[in-house]
Amino acid sequence: MNMSDFAILYMHKYCGEKHMKTACLTGIKKVELIDIPKPEAKNGKMLVRIKSCGLCGSDLHYYREGRIGDSACEYPHFMGHEPAGVVESAPEGSAFKAGDRVAIEPGLHCGECEYCKDGRINICPNVNFLANPGTSGAFQKYLALDESQLAKIPDSVSFDEAAVLEPLGVAFHAVVNLGGITPGDTVAVFGAGAIGLLTLEIAKAHGCGTAFISDPLDYRLDFAQKNIGADFIVNPGDADAIDLIMEKTSGRGVDLSFDAAGTQQSIVHAFDAARIGGKTMLIGIPESPCITYNPHSMRRKELQIMNVRRSNKALEKCVELVAEGKINLKPYVTHKFPLEQIEEAIKITESYADNVIRTIINP
Repeated sequence: MNMSDFAILYMHKYCGEKHMKTACLTGIKKVELIDIPKPEAKNGKMLVRIKSCGLCGSDLHYYREGRIGDSACEYPHFMGHEPAGVVESAPEGSAFKAGDRVAIEPGLHCGECEYCKDGRINICPNVNFLANPGTSGAFQKYLALDESQLAKIPDSVSFDEAAVLEPLGVAFHAVVNLGGITPGDTVAVFGAGAIGLLTLEIAKAHGCGTAFISDPLDYRLDFAQKNIGADFIVNPGDADAIDLIMEKTSGRGVDLSFDAAGTQQSIVHAFDAARIGGKTMLIGIPESPCITYNPHSMRRKELQIMNVRRSNKALEKCVELVAEGKINLKPYVTHKFPLEQIEEAIKITESYADNVIRTIINP
């Protein structure tokens, strides 16, 4: 051990960690590691050491565009909202203790507004959400969190897998809470990124019937067929997805359709794929502020169209699905990076390089 290593060890052991590195955006396509004070667990908060955190599409929107809709970065903009870790300290009387392995809900809701009281905490306008403009992110070593944001995970679920539980919760909310899926329902998913694939996972876990998935990247379609059991895959650059769906459903369309890409084409395809009286859930975040569509077929079908905002009380249910072996998240974790390589992680994920599905940062 050299003197530098000894000094670091001495400081950690005898002086305690006072500061830590966190990843933040300092401008469009500019990411840096900066020093910030280690958070303190005050006022009943839990201190959690972050072991894994997923790199989400919304992180990439902020990286590329500096905003998502009217939510604009306040630089430095902190990153990361899909974490899992270990409880370092818990207040007296808590249901958690030091050493507990936990998945983390990124949103802390007020509990007082009309939406919280109505059970729709995911649309609370007063939410404190990790890595939202002005709020701490999870690409760092520690977070101080409310007990309500934690769910215990068994030893059989790795921290990397647990970091995929947040997007799995979004898919659960779309398919179960909003879609109201029933066994045998036919399903079409447009967009086979992590959210789209997890949407298909949730649908399959709930006994869906014939399932279609469409994406312009063949490696994602191969993933959907191999790991999830998609019945039909289609690259819209090679074939007409709607023609295929209508052929295989005898012109009826599907019971539930999901846009998980946020593009002009994927949204219109989700509308067109749904049957008369069906439902379409819009999960994807469009880069464009405006999407155009023909309203007449939707009107004639009395199509129910629902926007999906994050997830609603889905974390513990998703932990159960994974712990019971009904959903396997291991294949999703295709890339892992230490915090110091955050820029490389972003570039690989943004460019869809190396067959990436989900990138995990290990602070």
